[in-house]
Amino acid sequence: MLAQSLTGKSAPEFSGLRGWLNTPPLTIADLKGKVVLLDFWTYSCVNCVRSLPRMKLLHKEYAGDPFVLIGVHTPEFEFEKLPENVSSAVKRFGIGYPVAIDSENITWKLYGNQYWPRQTLIDSKGTVRWEHAGEGDYDKMEDRIRDLLKETGRPAANKGNAGSNKIETFGFMRNTTPEIYTGSLRSQGFGNGQVCVPGSCTRYIDPGEHSRDTPYLSGDWTQFPEYVMHATTESGYILLKYGARNANAVLGVSDMKRVRVDVELDGKPIEKGKAGADVQWDSTGSFLVVTENRLYDIVRTKAFETHELKLMTKAEDLRLFTYTFG
Repeated sequence: MLAQSLTGKSAPEFSGLRGWLNTPPLTIADLKGKVVLLDFWTYSCVNCVRSLPRMKLLHKEYAGDPFVLIGVHTPEFEFEKLPENVSSAVKRFGIGYPVAIDSENITWKLYGNQYWPRQTLIDSKGTVRWEHAGEGDYDKMEDRIRDLLKETGRPAANKGNAGSNKIETFGFMRNTTPEIYTGSLRSQGFGNGQVCVPGSCTRYIDPGEHSRDTPYLSGDWTQFPEYVMHATTESGYILLKYGARNANAVLGVSDMKRVRVDVELDGKPIEKGKAGADVQWDSTGSFLVVTENRLYDIVRTKAFETHELKLMTKAEDLRLFTYTFG
C-alpha cells in the first residue's frame, strides 16, 4: 500500500536534489512528450539491488523510443546521503541511465513514498498513470510502458519482454526471516542483554541457545541510532539464526578502514557452493573484507534453508546496520 497515490494527477516537479549522475539536470516539464519511469531506490537495499537488472534492461530495450528511466536515489541511512557514495554505487552496479540524488528525501516525499523500491510511471503529458511498490510485476510494468508509448503515436520498436527470461527474479517465500535492524531507531532488541565487567558496561555474553530471527552479541558492542558497533580490539561476534535462501548484511567502517570479518555458517567456514559474492577464503576459513558502508552478499543457497550465521571481528570500528534476506 502506498502512503499517497498520485495516479491520475500531475507528476510533481523534482525538488531538493543534490545533483545528477549520467545526465545534465532534468525536469518533469522538460520531459513532456516522453514516457518517464521513476525508480526510487537506495544502494544498500537488497530489494532495490535485485530490481536493478530489470531497470537496466528497460533502459537498454527502449533506448530508441521516447522513454526515459530515472533512478531517484533516496537514502535510508546517513552514509547513503553522500553524493560521492552514490556515484561509487552507480559505477559499481553499472547503471547508465540518469540518477537523481535525493539526499534529503524531498522528491521522495512529494511523491508520497514510503518504500524501497517504488516505481512511478508518467505519461507524455506529465500525468502519473501507474505506481508500484516493491519487487516484481516487471512484465506488467513493461506492458504499461508500451501502452503509454502507443499513446505518443510512436509505439515501441521492440516486441517487449525480450529479456525477461534472462533476469533472475526473487519471489516472496513464506517463513523467510524479515529485515532485522540493529540500531536503536528500529531494532527489536537482542537475544541477550548487557552486563558490566571492570571498566566496561557494554559487554554481551552469548547464552548459547538461540531463537530464530533474533540477533545475539558477544563481546563489547555499542548501539547507536542506525547501527551497532564493535567497541574493542578484542574478539567479538554477532550471531543470527535465520531462514531464507539468501542472507546479506549492511556493514560499514569509518575513515576508509579495511576490516576483516570472519564468517561461519553453522559453526564452520561457508562452503563455496553456498557463499555470496563478497565472501573470500584463506587457510583459516571464510571471511569478508569491509572497506566501505554498503550491502555485503554473504550466503546464497538454491532452496530455503535455516542456518546460524556468525560474523566475527577484532576490529574496533565494525558497524552492522541491518540484515536482509531473500
